[in-house]
Formats: sequence, structure tokens, C-alpha cells
Amino acid sequence: MNGTRKKRRRKKQAPVLRVSARRRKKSNARTLRLLGLAAVPVTVIVGVFLLWLGTCELGAFLYTRSEAFTIRHLEVRAASARTRALARDYTQIAEGQNIFEFDIRAVRDFVMANSPNFQSMTITRYLPDTVIIEVVDRTPLARIGRRGDMVADSEGYVFISRSGGRGLPTISGYDSAGLEPGMQLEGPIVAALQVVEACEGPLLEMRPVDVDISDPEQIELKMEYGERTREVKLTWRGMGQRSPAAHKQLMATLTFVKQAFDSSKGRRLSKLDATIEGRLYGR
Repeated sequence: MNGTRKKRRRKKQAPVLRVSARRRKKSNARTLRLLGLAAVPVTVIVGVFLLWLGTCELGAFLYTRSEAFTIRHLEVRAASARTRALARDYTQIAEGQNIFEFDIRAVRDFVMANSPNFQSMTITRYLPDTVIIEVVDRTPLARIGRRGDMVADSEGYVFISRSGGRGLPTISGYDSAGLEPGMQLEGPIVAALQVVEACEGPLLEMRPVDVDISDPEQIELKMEYGERTREVKLTWRGMGQRSPAAHKQLMATLTFVKQAFDSSKGRRLSKLDATIEGRLYGR
């Protein structure tokens, strides 16, 4: 009887072992499938990387390492020999280099960030062996203060004039303690620059000598006109703003001043007050 019971127990336990073996096989098969699926994107990534690397090497072989694209003609176009020399020095582009060796945008950004005197720069490649650099210098409009060599152009950008700004009108009454080349001026000094530019224009042809902005509410202009030194106190709507409407108001005020000086009574005047719109007071 005992032997029969043992055989029955063994017969009952056998299916449990077979089920466990099947589960392990299924688990191993699932793991292998997951590993296979995970290997696909890795393989794709590695393949893409190798393709990119091969493309870079091919590009380097065909372009950046090819003697066919060596710069043999470098032309720098600028108004002065000094600017042309500075452009070569700042860009570090020279004959003998590969034409694809430099990034045009990176070179231009570096130069414009470190040369406040340059208003614009363009660099153009002409395959297979020519590079042309074109530079436009900033034009000084007025000297900031009566001493020093800091000047500003019509856009308000500050730079150092190689000639020291001799012969330029001055802008006085401005705190120049924090003045640095490359910065763009804001506030009342913008109005002063606008006055200088307008006076020197073909419509007015008045020669400004100094613009005093020490009073934030008005501008005091000293100029040479009609063989006399004249002083004019000015305000206008939108004073100091960079807008067409403000420019129109400034031109209207200065035209009014010019007409007053051109009149029979105004020719003898040396001072005018144009701080009230539509009215002039002179002496």
C-alpha cells in the first residue's frame, strides 16, 4: 500500500515540474525578444553615426582638405587703406587658406563685436578660390564733449575717431563717465544728434557748432548761419524719439527758425527761443 501511495504522489508532482520548465522557456524567449527589439534602435543609431562620420570625412576630403579650394584671390573693399588692413587683421582670412576653413557668420559676428568703427561687413565666397570682404565704416556726426576723441554717428553708436573728431560739432552737457565704444546712445543725446543731422542736411544747410543738452527739457543749439553765430533754444513734440512723426516735427521747427533768420528783422538776431510750438522770441 505504501508503495502505491508513493507512486501516486510522484505522478501528481511530475506535471508541476513540466509547467515550471515551460515557464522558464517562455521567460527566456520573452527576454530574447526584448533584447532583440532593444538592439534595433541601437543598431540604427550606430548606423546613422557611422554614416554621418563617413559623410564628414568625405566632405573634408572633397572640400576642406582639397587644394582645389585654396584661396588664391582675397579682395577687401573699403574706403581707406587702414580699414582694409583692419578687416584683414580682424577676420584672419588670408591667401593660402582653404575657402571652407572658416564660418562666415562666426567671423562676421566676431569682427562686428570688436570693431565699433565698422557699420557693416559682408564676406562672400566665389568658388573655387576667391573671397571678397566688403566693409562700410561708420560716419562720425558729432563729437561727444569738447575734449577726447569719442564720436557718434547718426544712429547713436559711439566709436573712436582716428582724426579726433576735428571739425565736428560737439554735444556738451552729457555725462560721459560711462561712455564706451560700441554702445548706442539713448535719451536727450539722441535729440542732439537729430538736430545736428537735420541742420547739416540739404534742406536747411545750417552749420551746427555745439548742442548743449544739460537741460533735459530743452536743447540749446549754437550754430553758424548767415555769417553770424546764432543761439537757439529748441523743443518739439517727440523730442528724442526715433520716429517719422518726431522727425517731421523737428524739421518743421528748424524750418521755422531758418525762415525767421532769413527775414529782414531776423538777420540782425543772434538768439531765438523756439521752445513754444508755433512761436518764436528773438533778441
